[in-house]
Amino acid sequence: MGRALDKLRAANGSPAWHEAVVESSIAFSRGVAALLETLQTANASALERPNEALPRARRFARVKIAEMQLYAADRVAAGRAARHLYRALQAEIDEARAGFTEEFLTPARGIPDYLHEELVRALAQDDETLLGPDYPGPLA
Repeated sequence: MGRALDKLRAANGSPAWHEAVVESSIAFSRGVAALLETLQTANASALERPNEALPRARRFARVKIAEMQLYAADRVAAGRAARHLYRALQAEIDEARAGFTEEFLTPARGIPDYLHEELVRALAQDDETLLGPDYPGPLA
């Protein structure tokens, strides 16, 4: 595009000016088309990323809760019975919350707090009060 612009400037007022205008128009059109294509590709990939992150975020939450149920089954049962799951599993829950926040809860992503949903659904068996009064609540 720079060469076409230079040729157009050099041809100003000469018999070759018409040819320089046509040539520069073609070069500029190609440059603009390439720029638009680049912008569309960048925009499309930016829009796809959050959609790809949603299933990964949900899987992260399910895996963390499943690990708690598997590796700390006795504390899960005791926490449910005492209606204080968070106190019984505070280290595991806080670690999962920190990992979920770091991986998924950036302002630009807009991903729901699947970890909280999974804590309530699977660990607390849809009774959020089982998490106890010390539970800090949803991350987002």
